[in-house]
Amino acid sequence: MNRFILIAGLVLIGSALLAPGLKVESGAAATARSGPVSPWSKQAAAPARSGSAETVEIARDGQGQFHLDVDVNGQAVRFLVDTGADVVALTEDDAERLGLKPDESAYRPMLQTASGTGMAAPVEIDRLTIGGRELVGVAAVVVQDLPVSLLGQSALRQLGSVTLKGDRLIIAG
Repeated sequence: MNRFILIAGLVLIGSALLAPGLKVESGAAATARSGPVSPWSKQAAAPARSGSAETVEIARDGQGQFHLDVDVNGQAVRFLVDTGADVVALTEDDAERLGLKPDESAYRPMLQTASGTGMAAPVEIDRLTIGGRELVGVAAVVVQDLPVSLLGQSALRQLGSVTLKGDRLIIAG
């Protein structure tokens, strides 16, 4: 239950520091809207992409969630797709494995969860590849005690439309 509360509470990640969110609508009209770049990102206003613009379809799992394996800086990371999270949020274990573990002094109260204030530290992912599309300089946070990494809007809004069709989440460029 605490895990669910923590994940549900992450939808409010650092709004004062982070880019505004993705608008996701059900049906064919669903589109992602770009927002300003986060203050720690070197990324230009237009997202850097390479490779083919493949459509990514994710089946809902037995718990009603959408998980996706993503290439982050050349390593596979399992993410829960969270259209309500402002940014990509990494577990401390994933961040350490990727060489992105921040110093303890970098953590600050950055998000509000149902359990209280969550501590997070901003980081930047050099390269994140989803469905043949490469995103460069993706804003992210490392969250203390986060049980699963979250694929949030700092990546999703760059990928195109996000559509829910039945038990499938479709990300199309």
